[in-house]
Amino acid sequence: MKVVREGIKVKIRYEAKLEDGTVCLTTEKEGPMELVVGEGKFLIAIEQVLPGMKEGETKTIVLDALDTFGPHLDDLLLEVPRELFRDDVTLEIGARVKIDTPSERSYVGTVININEKTLTLDLNHPLAGKTLVCAITIVSIE
Repeated sequence: MKVVREGIKVKIRYEAKLEDGTVCLTTEKEGPMELVVGEGKFLIAIEQVLPGMKEGETKTIVLDALDTFGPHLDDLLLEVPRELFRDDVTLEIGARVKIDTPSERSYVGTVININEKTLTLDLNHPLAGKTLVCAITIVSIE
C-alpha cells in the first residue's frame, strides 16, 4: 500500500469546521484537491500531518488561528465614507465589499457597522482568529 511522503502528489478531501460545528471550508463541491506534499502551497499545518498517511485514511486535527488565517487584527478595521461606494453596491452588515485605493491596490472587507455617513469594514480574512477542526482524507497517492 502506498504511503504519503514529502514530494509526492496526493489528492485529498478536507472539511474544516469552526468550534461550534459550522462547516467553513470543504472540498465537497469541487472534489478532491491535488497537492505536492511539502511544497507549502496549502496550509503548512495540514501538509505536515500528511506524511505517513495511506489511501483512504482520515485524520482530524485542530488548527489554531496562527496555523491558518492568523489572528484577528484590530488595525484592519477601517472606517470609510459611504460616498466611496457606487449606488449599486449592497451596503449591509455582513456584506463583502471591495475598495480601491489611490495607489491602485484593492481590498475586500466585511461590513461590520453602518451609520449615516460612514461604514466600518473588517479587512481581516473572515476566518482570522478562529480555531478550525479539520478532517483530512487521502483520496489517492501518485
